[in-house]
Formats: sequence, structure tokens, C-alpha cells
Amino acid sequence: MRLLLFINTILLLCIFACQQGAQQAETPEDVLMQYQKHIDNNQFEEAKKLSTAAGKEWLSELASIIEDEQPDSTLMNTQFISINCQKEGEILVCECVLEDQYEKYTAAYRLIQQNGQWLVDAPEEEIIIENDIIEALPDSLLEEIMEEQIAE
Repeated sequence: MRLLLFINTILLLCIFACQQGAQQAETPEDVLMQYQKHIDNNQFEEAKKLSTAAGKEWLSELASIIEDEQPDSTLMNTQFISINCQKEGEILVCECVLEDQYEKYTAAYRLIQQNGQWLVDAPEEEIIIENDIIEALPDSLLEEIMEEQIAE
């Protein structure tokens, strides 16, 4: 009888621990860190699982930009120094301070909750084009940027 009670207690503790882990893995901060880790390791298909439709499209473009580079030259080790998320309507905007092997910088991530899961949306950032980078941009993105320049 004691053995049965002991086994039941262990099973309940395991179930409780698994539920706690699942809840923690779904916080916006955890989603961001998992997402960035996948990007750092060029695991774009895994990052897409944590992305909205627009985020998936953005990741596809990013993957096509770096596909011709040496794989080990595009691997990063990004650390989150701080994450500050604020809700703006249906969107959660997270202002982050990050550091990689080259520099410390800020970045803003947009997250949208779909079916109870936080997903990273495509970034809303301007792309600064330098002479040597313009060739690496996908044609669709380059056309969009050129149209914006003409409109200004």
C-alpha cells in the first residue's frame, strides 16, 4: 500500500512539473529566446514554428540571404540582457537589449497570440542598404525598398 501511495505521489509530482514547464515555455520571453536561438543556429524551419505567417515569410527571405555564406560564419550566440514587453492592442511589443559575440544592441520584437501560443511576427524595421549588401537582398524585398524610396 505504501509503495502504491509513493508511486502515485511521484506520478502527481511529475505531472505537476510537466504542466509548470509547459506554462513557462509559453511565456513571450521564452518564445523570444527559443526563436532567437533557432535563428542563431540557422534553424529557420524551427524558428518558423514560433512565427506568424508574416514572420515565416521574413525568415524565408533571411534564409535566402545567408544561404550562400559559409554556415559557420553565420552562426551567432545572442544573449538577452533585458526584455521589456508592453501590450499595444492585440500585439505585444518587446524591446530587448541583446549582446552577441560582436556587439551589444537593441531590438524590438512583435508577438501575436494565436490559439493560446505566442508567435513572433515579422519585424517592423528599416533596412539600411550598404553598397555590398544590396546584391544579397531578395528581389521582392529590393523592389519594395526601391518603391518606398521613389515614393519619398
